[in-house]
Amino acid sequence: MKSSLFVICLIASLACGCASTETVREAKGQGVSRIYQYAYEPVFNAVLAAAKTKELEVVEGDKNSGTLVLSHGVTLWSWGERIAVFVKTVTTDTTEVEIVSKPVMSPLNFPPDWQQILLEQIDVQLRTGK
Repeated sequence: MKSSLFVICLIASLACGCASTETVREAKGQGVSRIYQYAYEPVFNAVLAAAKTKELEVVEGDKNSGTLVLSHGVTLWSWGERIAVFVKTVTTDTTEVEIVSKPVMSPLNFPPDWQQILLEQIDVQLRTGK
């Protein structure tokens, strides 16, 4: 009896704690943002290069809306993550990047800090002009 109750609770917590492409995209405004003193085009390209450097898969991408959804698979420490990146023009020479990261499954998940990792890699990409 107790073991079946435990299994039911475990399945319920796994089902409730899952991040999908849609839920991470809907979390716009809840992430970490940084303003870059670059125009939109080089920043968007730097985001793509940063994702590739960090071996993240582009699940969805729309350059016109400035929205990217990235994915990272299962590791020893994590069940995987969904990462949404929102790139927005502030002025002609200033662009904002917001990153939201959510685990695919919440329980027993210790993902890296993708927000900081990507923001730092975007800085590197922009400084090196890649």
